[in-house]
Amino acid sequence: MSSDNRPMTAVVEFQIRPENTTMEEWLDEWQKRAEDALEFEPETTAYEACINEEDPTRVLIFERYSHGHRSLTAHVERPAHAALNETMAAKNMTKRRVFSNLMADLSGYGWWSRPEVGAVQRDQNMPLILLDMSFDDDRKRDGFIDISGEHARYCAEEEPGTLIYSGGVALNDAKPDAPAQKGNLIFTMACTDDAAVTKHAMDPNHVALEARFNAAGIDVASSNMLQYRTTGRGFLWK
Repeated sequence: MSSDNRPMTAVVEFQIRPENTTMEEWLDEWQKRAEDALEFEPETTAYEACINEEDPTRVLIFERYSHGHRSLTAHVERPAHAALNETMAAKNMTKRRVFSNLMADLSGYGWWSRPEVGAVQRDQNMPLILLDMSFDDDRKRDGFIDISGEHARYCAEEEPGTLIYSGGVALNDAKPDAPAQKGNLIFTMACTDDAAVTKHAMDPNHVALEARFNAAGIDVASSNMLQYRTTGRGFLWK
């Protein structure tokens, strides 16, 4: 499978223009686009709006595409996509794009859905976390992936409240002060509630990871955690 045709994640964070709209009004317009993606885009496997926990004027659109750029192209060519952009521009609803990037999936790493929870996952107020990490060299990055990938297999069995636990490599250059720089690892975790996040963080196997990284000489050059809440307006998986 070519790099352009493998599963891919996209993240885009916007800041609404509060003098012109409320978050609910912004989401009402965006949800029309989400419903179109759910019904007419079989290769769009996730499309969910999430509110930034630190700044409630910012909303992250979490997207997944089963066949990479091909699927993304089909998404942006839908009439509903043009209609959304036209409406939001006419009403001047969006202040700025805070950051965006595409991530190529880490093959065989973690999981992106738990269908047993629901065929279409669209609950609201669930924690969604992006962990943006950079490394000084590929050896450290690859070592981090290997060790944490083993832990992901443990989490899949022992943490039913962890709904998504996977990641990818950022593909595009970004503004110097923006998250998700090209080549960074971007890990995604979604949980049923805060208790599930705490269970994951406090699990002895998770706590022990730091010692394993240190023993392998793996350190992180930079790390940035971005925290959101799902709105239930779109879907985390189909």
